[in-house]
Amino acid sequence: MTKRSITQRMALNTSSKTIEQHKPSFKASTTTELATQAIRHGMKWTIFRPEHGVFLAEGNGYILRPCKVEGPPTQFDPSHLSISFEIIPDPSTISQESNTVYIPSPLVDALFFGILPGYHPLHLPNYRIGTTADVYTTMTSLDPTGTATKKIRDNRHPSFAPTCLFGFSDIIPLAAPMFRQRNSTIVRVPIPAQYTVGLLTHKEGFVVFRHRLAEHLASLETPPPPMLSWVQDQYLQLMRAWPEWEDEVLANSQINNRSLEFLDACHDAWEHCSQYLEALETRYAARGHFYRDLMAAHLKNAVNWWHQAWNRMREGTARDNYGLRDYIAEGMHLYWDYLETDLIFEEMRRERGWEVEKEVVREAWVVMVFRGFCWWRCHWMMEGQDMCEAPERLGSEYYVELGDGVDGRSAKEEEYVVVAEK
Repeated sequence: MTKRSITQRMALNTSSKTIEQHKPSFKASTTTELATQAIRHGMKWTIFRPEHGVFLAEGNGYILRPCKVEGPPTQFDPSHLSISFEIIPDPSTISQESNTVYIPSPLVDALFFGILPGYHPLHLPNYRIGTTADVYTTMTSLDPTGTATKKIRDNRHPSFAPTCLFGFSDIIPLAAPMFRQRNSTIVRVPIPAQYTVGLLTHKEGFVVFRHRLAEHLASLETPPPPMLSWVQDQYLQLMRAWPEWEDEVLANSQINNRSLEFLDACHDAWEHCSQYLEALETRYAARGHFYRDLMAAHLKNAVNWWHQAWNRMREGTARDNYGLRDYIAEGMHLYWDYLETDLIFEEMRRERGWEVEKEVVREAWVVMVFRGFCWWRCHWMMEGQDMCEAPERLGSEYYVELGDGVDGRSAKEEEYVVVAEK
């Protein structure tokens, strides 16, 4: 196997400091990373056939396309792939489309391909959720009885909601690490599955959670566990300071323009919850992975909420929806029912062998769900060109490396080297 290198020019046609500040930084990458980095910077691929030297991505003030190759087309060698990356000199385009930029992170890039990175301090693996088959395989790994997987299949019946993953989509905020970066308001991440929203996203879920938590604490005959009181206090502080805490429509309208102070507050709360759950994981390390089993027990019950909520609506037995969408509000009531009727506790005890106090499971569940709320307010997923349409093309042999520049070139031009393995 030999390597051949050719020099390419990356022309950066800039005309203002504004554009210079938005100039993307491409570093050593495979063709896969080239594709994802273009999307990171708010571009959309309209053509992607790098094996033929043909590709075009546009958007957010950028154009990514191949240079014109010298010589007749019949002599074109795909290993000599020329890349011209131009920045359109139009600051207004960049400012208008700033919300198309993704969080720059290799972990976020995995979402493009239907891979949900797991939060390693809680011993969570990466989960594949990009296709229907992946969802079934992942849910079966979390619930070997197959009960939850069957429920997902039933929910996705063509006569009901063929594209929805009710309850299962909670795996995203419960399993993923914090992608959002400190001192940044960029919150957009790609959609890793066909359906990603859920009760931990919607205002209805937040509001019912707040009321049910207050009722739960009021019903206790002994002083509440410290973390339950902390969750309630933190929730109320966030609600009073920022209306977008409960209102996902307001939060989603801001996208990458959310308040930095709001994001930091949600980020801090998420970290505090993570530390609490990591301490539980350490305490029970000899018995297994507590958090993974707690999350699995939640998901096994959560996949039932949609049908059960609609049944209650038809029967007239739904609870207070606080003036919001009734079936979604009823869904969060059902989540609390699963907790307070001990369905989650019994799943932990009988099916997973956890001999722990009921209060431990209940407290951990409340913290886990609140942590999921915090995660969602630090991230935003939108429909569009997120998952790459042809990932099999992205594992090619092309490598793009940053060069050192060439004498006589303008300071606004950078040198790239493309190395192809044969």
